[in-house]
Amino acid sequence: MYLPFLSRLTGASAVVVLAPLLLAACTHSAPPQSAGPASGAGMSAEVTELAIACRHDEALAALDQFDAAMGGSTSASELQRVVVLRNARDTMGAARVLRERNARDDVTVDDAVYSGTAVEDELERIRSERALRTGSRTCR
Repeated sequence: MYLPFLSRLTGASAVVVLAPLLLAACTHSAPPQSAGPASGAGMSAEVTELAIACRHDEALAALDQFDAAMGGSTSASELQRVVVLRNARDTMGAARVLRERNARDDVTVDDAVYSGTAVEDELERIRSERALRTGSRTCR
């Protein structure tokens, strides 16, 4: 069924069409949703709010609690930890977490680029929201 369509796609056009779909299928690693307080979406919002408020220690503690409730860290929680550490200007800590995650999960170069972009986008969103609320993009 898909073969005639795919046979017409060659070279760069196939990469442009299929790469986002394959990347999304291979990199989605959000924690499973649960009804309890440790649900992924609620945790993300709580950690983001703490990061906007420059309460980094509390944000990291919330991530630790989430990881404990999940039975270990997830790729998504580790990326969120990288965002919090970068927001706190702990670039060495953020690089360590990212390096460990990438090695453990055997992350490809494309996946690493995608993750890096996601981290940068979330960091920009946090800084923009902080600027709206306080007039300053950075923590003081």
